[in-house]
Amino acid sequence: MHEPVVTTAVAHREDRGAGLAESLPDWSEVIERVAALSARETQVFLLLGVGHSNRSIASRLGVTERTVKAHVAQILAKLDVDSRLKAGLAAFAYRLLYEGSIHTATGRH
Repeated sequence: MHEPVVTTAVAHREDRGAGLAESLPDWSEVIERVAALSARETQVFLLLGVGHSNRSIASRLGVTERTVKAHVAQILAKLDVDSRLKAGLAAFAYRLLYEGSIHTATGRH
């Protein structure tokens, strides 16, 4: 007896989804290291996660771009990631996990 075409298509789609999930990066180790960030570094980290530039972060936090660069360097080191993009992606994942329980860097819920 043959399987219905719809069932086969759904099974195939589920198999592809499982493969995709396995290929996605696991941010859990990086997210665990967020606790090591200072309060100001956490603010910068969260702003990276929504795509702010150093200039924008500096303006929002009332500091110089040089200070933001220093914070970003500390964030990369503490999270053990090698790029600003990875830090931003980790911040995005962090925000998704804790969205209801954290304040944004701008002070709004």
